[in-house]
Amino acid sequence: MERGQSSQRIAGLDILRALAIVLVLVAHYPKAGAGPLTRLLNFGWSGVDLFFVLSGYLIGGQLFAAQASGKNITLAGFYARRCLRTLPNYYAVLAVYCVLAAWFGSPAPAPLWKFLSFTQNVGIPSAFTPSWSLCVEEQFYLLFPIIALSLARTNKPAGVVSMFGGVLILEAVLRAGVWLRTRPDTLPEPGALTAYMGSLYYPTWCRLDGIALGVGLAALKCFRPAIWQRLMEKGNLLLLASLAFLGISVLAFWTRYSLLGSSLGFTFLSFSFALLTASALSARGLLARFRIPGAQTLAMLSYSIYLTHSLAIEAAAFFTASAGLSLQSAPGVVLAVITMAVFAALLYQTVERPGLALRDRLLGARKSYGCQNRLEPALEPGN
Repeated sequence: MERGQSSQRIAGLDILRALAIVLVLVAHYPKAGAGPLTRLLNFGWSGVDLFFVLSGYLIGGQLFAAQASGKNITLAGFYARRCLRTLPNYYAVLAVYCVLAAWFGSPAPAPLWKFLSFTQNVGIPSAFTPSWSLCVEEQFYLLFPIIALSLARTNKPAGVVSMFGGVLILEAVLRAGVWLRTRPDTLPEPGALTAYMGSLYYPTWCRLDGIALGVGLAALKCFRPAIWQRLMEKGNLLLLASLAFLGISVLAFWTRYSLLGSSLGFTFLSFSFALLTASALSARGLLARFRIPGAQTLAMLSYSIYLTHSLAIEAAAFFTASAGLSLQSAPGVVLAVITMAVFAALLYQTVERPGLALRDRLLGARKSYGCQNRLEPALEPGN
């Protein structure tokens, strides 16, 4: 990475990005047993919700910064940048899944049109399961700029803070209604898990809490700078509040398929990560001053890791089984970590990095506005 780009990075946000991908990897890694420790490790699925908050803050910041500075919001430019940022990696990995399915007779991403159109989260993905969260983000990217442009035309952009507060309420009510209709807690396994994942966990309309809160943070920063500044003076208090909400969310989710967890658990969790993001942005917070070796590299590779880690784990399982080992053994874990690193580095170097360079050549450098946040360089290294 160029030195000028590196200087723009925010250490606390690198840590959050690295934390999010580590949580996902811990959750998805095969485990032995089903005790309380395993359940806590599996709670790493919450890393996706941290990604949602960061993504909402990023996209909201890009659009609101222009709006607050009186600049025009160019939808064509916005969509072009997002497509060149997210699609090359995604379609490259999707192609690998299709080739492997044809070669080894493994489950293919089907129906393919859903994976091509980012709608496989309506139901349960047949393969390439981690891609469900990209559906939530891509659908959000499609609709949110139109909403932001409408707010700009009404000349009441600050109303977005209240609007996304309303989204949180609607989300909780909607999930409660879905839970009452499906009642996954009354179904035997594996039907309970299937009903829960297909009706409550994967669908976009049930998972907008984190993105809404991330957007709310960006709106607060751009349209209510005095309130934002007061928040930034309380970085460590924000961190403590984040931990409190995290503890509440763990308790809410501890009873499987409960009404509390299904309706408010995701909201509590998203509040925790929104407060954590705000803490990371505060110069007075611990996260802003803390340095973790390797966090920046993990943050840089996180998108490639997310897309390839399932393939890497399957490859590591094949190699360890051939050697008479298990993925839970020390050599198995080391091999899996190395495989994930190699797969992610290959995708980053051959697809993601050239894609970012192409985007910058075609669309030019990103403009900077008065309240432009510096989250994007932390999320999209190479910009």
